[in-house]
Amino acid sequence: MDKNVAVNADGQELEQPLVTVDEDQKQETSQEEKPAEEVKPKAKRTSKKATIVSEEEKTEQEDVVSEIQEEQTAEVGEPETDSKTKKNKKMKEKDKKQLAEKKEKLKKKKAAAKKKEKAKDKKKEKAKKARLKAKAKKKEKAKKAKEKAKAKKIAKKKAKRAKSKKKK
Repeated sequence: MDKNVAVNADGQELEQPLVTVDEDQKQETSQEEKPAEEVKPKAKRTSKKATIVSEEEKTEQEDVVSEIQEEQTAEVGEPETDSKTKKNKKMKEKDKKQLAEKKEKLKKKKAAAKKKEKAKDKKKEKAKKARLKAKAKKKEKAKKAKEKAKAKKIAKKKAKRAKSKKKK
């Protein structure tokens, strides 16, 4: 059998036997795999919540796997990679802090804008009430003036009648 020469992390050479696979074995394994792929059971309908939960679980699992891989590479890797991962973590933390600050600023801006909008609405409402009040005052003044004019007319007519009675 042929031997492969490999080098481990310590720099020692290791001899590994070269593995050969017969063509018959390849065909058997490929034939066994195909029917399993072709026969798929129908997927049941799931609720949106279930799909969201399953997606979240998948992402959590991927995160855990990636963290484990990072830890393994950090343990096996050189100290330079450790410093790089530390720098990356610091950068990520900085980015997270910056995002949090930006979100906070946006919240403050939105709150201030809302406050201004409310003040504007109050001002508009106050102006509207003042206009309505002024209009009502004007109407009342006009009504009083009309009544005064009517009373004057009546007084004139009375005076005329009194004059004409005296002349008779």
